[in-house]
Amino acid sequence: MKDKTKGLVLGLAIGTMLTGATTYAATTAKIEVVYENLKYMVDGVQKRPSAGEGFIYQGTTYVPLRFASEATGKDVTWDGKNKTIWIGKKEGEFKYLSDIEYARKDSDYFSDVYFNQNADRNKISIAGSKYERGISAYTYSYSSKASVDYNINGAYKKLTGFIGVDDATKNSKSTASIKIIGDGKELASYTDLKGGDMPREITVDLTGVLKLQIVFEHDEQSSNKTYVNLAEVKIFK
Repeated sequence: MKDKTKGLVLGLAIGTMLTGATTYAATTAKIEVVYENLKYMVDGVQKRPSAGEGFIYQGTTYVPLRFASEATGKDVTWDGKNKTIWIGKKEGEFKYLSDIEYARKDSDYFSDVYFNQNADRNKISIAGSKYERGISAYTYSYSSKASVDYNINGAYKKLTGFIGVDDATKNSKSTASIKIIGDGKELASYTDLKGGDMPREITVDLTGVLKLQIVFEHDEQSSNKTYVNLAEVKIFK
């Protein structure tokens, strides 16, 4: 076993697998890993990494990130400034809307808004897809609604995200809607959001918008509670 184990510096493996060069993280820690003669099958065809080898650490198998990315036909990019690994399309400068301080939040007895979690304080989830960030609203009865406003002062060009009913209320008989309002004008409206449906990807033009408002509404005359999500919502400069 000793000939298969080597002491590594945490961060060296990531740097080597990503770029083929030795890179050290600001904070390092030595770990013991087991190298195995791993085989890589991609759509039934055996492939070999052009650089780096896979290894096993604490029962988990790690493979070269660049190889995994290229094998699926996606580019991989390291953004050192933001310490972010991009797999697939690299997006422009953005902020998560749920991480920005809001200007105003409105709700009533039958509704409320939550950030980066649903009303049960669990991770946002739509049709099995889980999201680390997003805005989730709780609505309970007909005509109940909640909204959140942001002062973006014309600094952003577009909004993107995924919308849908949270899995916590996927069996609700009610449907919900989300409206995107810019300076009092409706920019986009998404209705008939129903539990169990796949998340819808959205893009909304924010050019020139000073005040952005997200409105969550309960659609039907029903007392079934519904959690409706705007997940992974980003605004781009």
